[in-house]
Amino acid sequence: MKVFSITIPDDKENTFIELMNSVSFVNKIEVVSSENEIPSWHKVILDQRIEDKAGDYLKWDDLQKDLNAKYGL
Repeated sequence: MKVFSITIPDDKENTFIELMNSVSFVNKIEVVSSENEIPSWHKVILDQRIEDKAGDYLKWDDLQKDLNAKYGL
């Protein structure tokens, strides 16, 4: 048995479910909400925060040199 995942516009959901219910070989229709997805406006904010923080970190080579100088590693 195969399981398919498809994306359907909200305004076509009922039409699609009715169509699938009319097909004899379709065993089960399960509506899975996409509420767990991050909205695009939130992704923009998160991307900006990641970009802002990028300058706060040391490169590994620089950190290794600092540790070597400080601790003789």
